[in-house]
Amino acid sequence: MEKPKILIVDDRIENIVAIEKTLENINAELIRAHSGNEALKLTLDHDIALVLLDVQMPGMDGFETVELMKQVQKTKYIPVIFISAIYLEEIYKTKGVEVGGVDYICKPIIPSVLIGKVKVFLDIYNQRKDLEREIEMRKIAEKKVITHKERLLLINSILRHDITNNLAVIKSAFRMFSKTHDVKIIEDASDYINKSVNLIRRMSIFGEYMDTPGKLKVFGLKKILQPIIEENISIEINMKGNGNILADETIDSVFDNLIKNAIIHGKTERIDINITNRGKICEVRISDYGIGIPEDVIEKIFDENYIYGRTGHTGIGLHIVKTAMENFGGNVYIENNEPKGTTFVLEFINS
Repeated sequence: MEKPKILIVDDRIENIVAIEKTLENINAELIRAHSGNEALKLTLDHDIALVLLDVQMPGMDGFETVELMKQVQKTKYIPVIFISAIYLEEIYKTKGVEVGGVDYICKPIIPSVLIGKVKVFLDIYNQRKDLEREIEMRKIAEKKVITHKERLLLINSILRHDITNNLAVIKSAFRMFSKTHDVKIIEDASDYINKSVNLIRRMSIFGEYMDTPGKLKVFGLKKILQPIIEENISIEINMKGNGNILADETIDSVFDNLIKNAIIHGKTERIDINITNRGKICEVRISDYGIGIPEDVIEKIFDENYIYGRTGHTGIGLHIVKTAMENFGGNVYIENNEPKGTTFVLEFINS
């Protein structure tokens, strides 16, 4: 840990050396200044624990120096002990207190007195630093708890939203099977069961590293998007470009929600995915050609409790997208896709 710093201010070098000799066993770094102006500069450049200041100096005296220190936020609370061999009367001691000094020592200096006073102010300084460190650690701990809570809420939202959708598909498949006895329908239902199991596994991995907020991994966009495209063979999906982005295990849900929303709520029969790398940003534009989103809805559609669409799931899914993108350090916004439809623009950090 860095030693506290004591600034010794005197225009005569022999006086500084004498004080340094007296304080040689004090656990502090001693800094020299030979004028009031130099002292003011050093108090701005360093974190000073205590100033030992000579009263009588050419140009700016000790009293004027302290008056200027008290006008600056960084230096106004630094304790100052005046030291004087000439101004010994009570009137000067009183003035020292009035301008902001914490003590006034007359020469000749009694070493034990100076050492005792210095130790008191160093103890106060060290206690303040310990308190500041404790407050900072508490802030970090509180931020960590908030981050954990937010990530747990995100995991819960993804599981609740995506698995509910998968179960709806599975339920519909079994209803159709009871009428047609088509084995292919059971195979399709099994795919959604596997998808749910994989989702739970991914979220479990995501939860395991929640102790390291902001820890992102490299994901290849084609590797993420291709399975989602293959899963939605009922419509035309075109993909151009590729890129490696920084994200976490929720990335699948981001793209899955956007494509599902375009199909179910946007009523689109075609989706274009264009990936462009621009310096540190990888932009992914997901454009559909469906019914679009009304202007008055666009501003609210990412809100957590906002529901839009016949099924009432749109708001939940898009809030997941927005929250996940913020966790990636990225951004998401909506544009109209002329002549019809919607474009979701996702900005990721390039790996």
